[in-house]
Amino acid sequence: MGRTAAAVVMAALVAIVHGQGQEKTTQPGKADPLHPRVKLTTTLGEIVLELDAAKAPVTVDNFLRYVEEGFYNGTIFHRVIKDFMIQGGGFTPEMDKKEKGLHESVINEWENGLKNTRGTVAMARLGGDPDSATAQFFINVVDNPFLDKPQRDGAAYCVFGKVVSGMDVVDKIRNAKVVKHPKYPSPRPVTPDPPVIIESATILDGLSRAKVRAANKAGAEAFKRQEARQAERQRQAAEQAQRAAEFKQTLDSGHDKDGHKLEKTASGLKYLILKPGDGPSPKPTDTVQVHYTGWLLNGKEFDSSVRRGKPATFPLNRVIKGWTEGVSMMKVGEKRRLFIPPDLAYGQRGRPGIPPNSTLVFDVELLAIK
Repeated sequence: MGRTAAAVVMAALVAIVHGQGQEKTTQPGKADPLHPRVKLTTTLGEIVLELDAAKAPVTVDNFLRYVEEGFYNGTIFHRVIKDFMIQGGGFTPEMDKKEKGLHESVINEWENGLKNTRGTVAMARLGGDPDSATAQFFINVVDNPFLDKPQRDGAAYCVFGKVVSGMDVVDKIRNAKVVKHPKYPSPRPVTPDPPVIIESATILDGLSRAKVRAANKAGAEAFKRQEARQAERQRQAAEQAQRAAEFKQTLDSGHDKDGHKLEKTASGLKYLILKPGDGPSPKPTDTVQVHYTGWLLNGKEFDSSVRRGKPATFPLNRVIKGWTEGVSMMKVGEKRRLFIPPDLAYGQRGRPGIPPNSTLVFDVELLAIK
């Protein structure tokens, strides 16, 4: 084999190792609206991503929107785990979360056949909420097949493109010195020091978000699903705001809109009797069956047996103090709204979905004493 042929083979092998030879790749200068390319210019070099608008139309459209609006310019790779991935697009060099310019989160297109292999780019999201991805993304630095499997919330992580140039830069970021940052809670050092900054993000090949969307006929249904989801989120946000206003009105005036009087116990628990009961009352050590829905004061629902369609059964001495006290005062058949202060709820520790020092609001119906 001659030197030229050997060089070609070696280049091909390097491309495969760096995740650049897995699928069709757009050639420089050839605009392909279904595979637009984005250049990330960082303080450690340039990375070129090729996105797959055919398989992840909504996700690519979302990413290109942030690129065109300049959202990523000046953000950093804030979470770097060298045997996992590098994550960026959501924090400033001062480790302040970038909120201005964020848009509605997008549907999770994880069932598109793309895998979380080395060199692919995927959307970061909140655990427990599959459709919570906004601007943050990550680049896999190793194969991560566990991200392709549904998590506890029923969904995996959506891959929407791959690195086609600059995998050496990705590896520089991967191997950057990391520290624990006081503004970023993590059990291990993950924040590069000094910061790795995305100086600019630009769409290449003369394309634009509008051109990509217009060319993506197959993505029309996905865009419709996203629009329907946005409308539903807006409806939910309006309901949440209305509920928060109702809670405030009750606490400020001492009664709800239907005239139920707000009562208060010596412990600080407040309650409304929404529907009287005529059965017995449980002792604090009894096991009860209830239906309930719980909200934060801002109107956000965090748990509901009603929504699950199955009553909850538990010993009254195994729950938060506000529940033990509040339900012990009820009669079977009764329904109350409980306003439980933090010291009778989860206090300073909070819990998933409930911030520290939260007052909780529950509608509780006592169905039976077991």
